[in-house]
Amino acid sequence: MNPGLWAAATTGVLIAIIGPVNAALQARLGTWGMVAVVHLLGLAVGVLGLLLFERGPAAVRLDGTLRFLMLAGVVLALAVLAWAFRAAPGEGIPAFAYLGGVLGALVVVGTIVAIQHLGVLAALVAIVSSQLIAAALIDQFGLFELPMIALTPTRALGLLLVLAGVFMVAREG
Repeated sequence: MNPGLWAAATTGVLIAIIGPVNAALQARLGTWGMVAVVHLLGLAVGVLGLLLFERGPAAVRLDGTLRFLMLAGVVLALAVLAWAFRAAPGEGIPAFAYLGGVLGALVVVGTIVAIQHLGVLAALVAIVSSQLIAAALIDQFGLFELPMIALTPTRALGLLLVLAGVFMVAREG
């Protein structure tokens, strides 16, 4: 499969998952507690990705001191998160609820890869398509602590019409 299509399909699924995952965390930590946790985890993933995987010009500019400071920032972010989890009023947080920041970082990378391989319109069309299909499945099966919402014939037809429009836009170019 084309790496751009694979990246776009994966990114769309991740986008559909992020909302319910973050909602589960927000229900237990409050809005700003969730925002802090999501962004600190996203920062940690971004910095670790830069330190471990970057091979382009950005990697050349990272001298030893800057790498140390970035890694220290990740450790500090994780320490603050650990403290916040112990002090947080929300107990019984499911493990999946901590994935929002990680998924967000992966969405950014996946979107860039998809655009580089497919162009902006085709990449976003593919992302939206997989996002809609994943959202329908999340609703159908009531995943991530959400209520089940059946994919009725009317909803399925609406989804198919949207996907048909998406396909027509992507095929035009």
